[in-house]
Amino acid sequence: MIDPEALVVDWLRERLPGIRVLVDLPAKFDDTLPVVQVSCIGGSAQWQPWNPGSVPLARQARIDVDVFAASREQAADLALRASNELFTLRGHGNQWGCIAAVLQESGPAWRPDYNPNIRRFGLTDVLTIRPA
Repeated sequence: MIDPEALVVDWLRERLPGIRVLVDLPAKFDDTLPVVQVSCIGGSAQWQPWNPGSVPLARQARIDVDVFAASREQAADLALRASNELFTLRGHGNQWGCIAAVLQESGPAWRPDYNPNIRRFGLTDVLTIRPA
């Protein structure tokens, strides 16, 4: 089964040592910044028309990455690092799939947040993933 969030979380955890990379934000996450949150926000799949009910040939997953930090500069720098690491995903594979292509839909940018204790930057990439 293709799991885009798990694939990206594993990749970023390896490449951003000392940074918490997760899917679900815990309560009071802002007590221990910085934090990187990965969310799959949709996408599409390419199916085998001759084999209904089969595993998709590929899935395009829209991945949203939010970076939360104590300062705007720290959030911007970490968002850029995460963005650069996502481009190196092409060709990587594990039990959750193999990345065939990476397209940045929206690069690192300021994202306002309701919490006055944090600064947030984010980006959105589209990953083409083939089954493992």
